[in-house]
Amino acid sequence: MRKVLLSAYACIPNHGSEEGTGWTYATTLSTNNLEVHCLTKKDGKTSIDGILANGFFPNLTVHYVTVPEWVDRFCHANLIGMYFHYVYWQWAALKRARKLNQRLDFDLVHHVTYGSIQLGSFLYKLRKPFIFGPVGGGQRAPEALKSYFGVYWSRELMRDRISTLLQYVNPGFYKSVKTADRLVVTNLDTFALARKLRPNLPIDRIWDAGLSRSFLPDTSLPHYPGKVLKLLWVGRLLPRKALELTIEALGQVDPRLAVELTIVGGKGEMADQVPQYIEKYNVKDRVNWVGHVSYQEVKDYYEQSDVFFFTSLRDSCPHQLLEAMAYSLPIVTLDLHGQAELVNDKTGIRVAVKTKEQVVSDLAGAIEWMWAHPDERLAMGQAGYAFAQTQLWDTKVRQFIDELYPAVLGDISEEPVALKRA
Repeated sequence: MRKVLLSAYACIPNHGSEEGTGWTYATTLSTNNLEVHCLTKKDGKTSIDGILANGFFPNLTVHYVTVPEWVDRFCHANLIGMYFHYVYWQWAALKRARKLNQRLDFDLVHHVTYGSIQLGSFLYKLRKPFIFGPVGGGQRAPEALKSYFGVYWSRELMRDRISTLLQYVNPGFYKSVKTADRLVVTNLDTFALARKLRPNLPIDRIWDAGLSRSFLPDTSLPHYPGKVLKLLWVGRLLPRKALELTIEALGQVDPRLAVELTIVGGKGEMADQVPQYIEKYNVKDRVNWVGHVSYQEVKDYYEQSDVFFFTSLRDSCPHQLLEAMAYSLPIVTLDLHGQAELVNDKTGIRVAVKTKEQVVSDLAGAIEWMWAHPDERLAMGQAGYAFAQTQLWDTKVRQFIDELYPAVLGDISEEPVALKRA
């Protein structure tokens, strides 16, 4: 049985985003005839130890890499503090990895989280067959829509500048990109960035969003037209998620049309702004803000809605889009970053990003189109369900096991893995 060292800074069971991704890779790899040793933070220790103690995932061993308490205090301080914590943890993880490798002699090293190309990984220093990714990070929020960040636009600019700086000063970035046996990126923006450092070496493209089999309904769901067109928005209330843009677009929809927006999400810096958005755009009678809800309730809202709305201004590969398509919902989104690749003309409407006024107007027009074309809307939902069936985590991880791992280990050809589009 081959030994894989997995670097997953973020790795916590029953979580979404990066934490869920790290745990999914660790567990799925370990159930496919691989001995997996996962390096991660101590954050998920209680949950992970409980699961492993019950005999689940016998081929998985988790090694908790700790840092000094004064370093931990930086983790949630601010953007720079988070980056500092991550880089410090990477150095600590490398020291731990070297000791483990002396004892275990790993066959392969794979970095999965954080999935940021600029933050990188230091495990290339082990000089073992090394896979870096999937990673994103090439995305930049459009300046034309900066007003939706409010007072946080300066922070967004700082993020961009730090990301650019890291490309020059962080060896974890440029060494990982240049020397990885396989570099895996998750969107075209990141592909373009990686190609500058890797002009003649293969770059694989695999979306880093996926679904568990248990999440996907057994059949496509019929969202038959009713008296009210029910729109759904799901996510954390972060500046880059641009909930205000969705609400402003709703405010421009023909008032004679019965349209209702449900907002699922109650956490984030912009939460206190939501009532002001609703009042500002005069949509009190059209908005139902339910706040933070349970995992099961989120699925209930997917099932009860007609159209999924997603207006994030910077996203690598949004999980919510796959969740919505799994529940046969057509998508209205921006022709931007990861959402522009996950959604096509068969599964939804992508609005071009040129000017603020144009985007708002086109999003409002997309809502009105969904109202006026129920048959086409249902067809989009069915196409989305078919696409979601191809985006299971089991299938994605098997791409590594069946194609990338053997390629790095010399078992199959070196052809890059192409991104499979809907």
